[in-house]
Amino acid sequence: MSHPIDDVEQLIANAEAEMPPSTRSRLIAKLRMGKHIDEAAAELEISPRQVFSTARILQSFGDQLDSTLTDQRDPSLPHGTVTGYNKRCRCPECRGALQRRI
Repeated sequence: MSHPIDDVEQLIANAEAEMPPSTRSRLIAKLRMGKHIDEAAAELEISPRQVFSTARILQSFGDQLDSTLTDQRDPSLPHGTVTGYNKRCRCPECRGALQRRI
């Protein structure tokens, strides 16, 4: 029988293996250079979905990703709204607006 702690450890190990630290670092660097997350992920041959899934599992990476996306966001967009998300913003506030709508 699997214990919950074993499941969590396995989930973390899988996330680390699928998106190792070098890939996560390169992604953050690309975002800081102004690339959109979709383009940066594609260049690294990963999906944006995988990026956000890994960010939910690996909290330190998730914090770093959210901070970077917030720092790099377009100040002219209405953040925290579905409109901001529809205009390709993926900051935590715009992603949250989409989740509240669903």
